Amino acid sequence: MTRLRAQDLTLGYDDRAVVSGLDVDILDGKVTAIVGANACGKSTLLRGLARLLLPRAGAVHLDGTALADLRTLDIAKVLGLLPQTPVAPDGITVADLVSRGRYPHQGWFRRWTDDDQDAVARALDATGTTDLVDRPIRELSGGQRQRVWVAMALAQDTDLLLLDEPTTYLDINHQVELLRLLRRLNTDADKTIVVVMHDLNLACRFCDHVIAMADGAIVAEGAPGDVVTAELVAKVFGMACVVVPDPVAGTPMVVPA
Repeated sequence: MTRLRAQDLTLGYDDRAVVSGLDVDILDGKVTAIVGANACGKSTLLRGLARLLLPRAGAVHLDGTALADLRTLDIAKVLGLLPQTPVAPDGITVADLVSRGRYPHQGWFRRWTDDDQDAVARALDATGTTDLVDRPIRELSGGQRQRVWVAMALAQDTDLLLLDEPTTYLDINHQVELLRLLRRLNTDADKTIVVVMHDLNLACRFCDHVIAMADGAIVAEGAPGDVVTAELVAKVFGMACVVVPDPVAGTPMVVPA
């Protein structure tokens, strides 16, 4: 089952195509990792799935309707996005930024409600940013800022959540905490999550499904235990390695040779 699907999708910038003719099914109720080397098309694919980048050919469908035919507000009620390099308005505080995640649920005559306040409070608590609410975004460290952006995406409270390298700027402890949070959102709240990642070992441990890309194409996809092999790592990253069972989780663990 899939609510979000791309068919024969071609995306690019200016006169350069980055991905061509991709067919992608985002599995409902799963955590999917998109992995690959730098400039392989991971973020471009995610931008296409979120309608930040319009297709040159093919289409992305949400619940059977092409994204191009849906209102932005209607998409935002179902699909949340954390882009790779979000930019906050000057002077905005953490509380104000996270509250903006509730925008899709506001209407012309709908005021701020207890439900909105509860959603923001849950997002702040889940990301460990409650104590930052009164601080301007510009005063935060890179890791704090990243967690606040994740909180805004969580406050949007959508069924599908797309995150582009959400562990950027986070130390290893906060990386693991964030991925555990995404795992809990998937299992407890039945959210479908897609995350662009660089760390293959964390992707294997926390994700159900892996889409591996190289040169704008999908070269393998499936459960981590089925697709993450030394041969795949060599093909995608150009690195010789040994793949062994993770001693904690039993999932594939890549050890550079």
